[in-house]
Amino acid sequence: MPPSFLEDFFALGYECYYIGNDARVSIKKKIETILTLFKDVIIFVNIDFPVSNLKWASYLQDLVTTEASPELFGIMFQKRQTAAEKELIEKQYFQFLGLKRGYIQLEYQKKFNFELIARALYNNQAQGRRKTIRALCTSACTYKFVYNSKEDPVSGSLQDISLSHFSILAKEQPLKVKLYEKISDIHFNIRGSFFQSDAILVMERPATEGTLYVFSFVNSTGANGLDERTRSVLVPVLYNMISGNCINLLQQYFYKEDNKKSKSASELEGTDPGQLPQENGEPKIE
Repeated sequence: MPPSFLEDFFALGYECYYIGNDARVSIKKKIETILTLFKDVIIFVNIDFPVSNLKWASYLQDLVTTEASPELFGIMFQKRQTAAEKELIEKQYFQFLGLKRGYIQLEYQKKFNFELIARALYNNQAQGRRKTIRALCTSACTYKFVYNSKEDPVSGSLQDISLSHFSILAKEQPLKVKLYEKISDIHFNIRGSFFQSDAILVMERPATEGTLYVFSFVNSTGANGLDERTRSVLVPVLYNMISGNCINLLQQYFYKEDNKKSKSASELEGTDPGQLPQENGEPKIE
């Protein structure tokens, strides 16, 4: 499954990650960490992925018996040659273990697997309550528009942004925009990626520090959403924003013990832990 699948799933509203085994942290520890950090999660285990000293059926049996709900797990596996092989898997993982999220039988050609996984995500309602995923913004996400040609441009930082909406927090004074009014040619800078779009104000409500305004993107045909070209530019930017935060959090917990040992060693040697080299291609995160 190519990494590009993850961006494509994101564009459909699914936040997905590949989690593998490595020499420093076992897949068992990674799964247990994920279950601790995220309560609303679905894990599809690739039972054809070989891990030394681990049998997936036995491990999952221990997991759903002692620590986790079978509601959180499904499986995936390479396409089997006979109906008997597939029936044996179904009996072992679903009748006996009671896993609730179903299975994905992967094809040999990658191009067919995207639709198979997308169908499983849809059937499991993996989008949650929102059809698009919001990325929380910093000062690196800005907007600028002209409300009235006789007035100065309105500009500032976004609160959050998705492929369908964005929000603004007006702290000093309320925006002059009326509810359901359309604003044309809003200029955006999302971490160095520039685009412009029209938008309609769809909600406003008081917040602790001012007034929060939620806008819905409108494309050049007047329909809700972004133009396809703009959308294609924004998808990887938003995916990197969201996945970067999640992966950094996971790595901090995955390599927590290694980080402590590295920090202690560097302090003894008088070195700066921030300058430690990478190991096995993965940076030590402090």
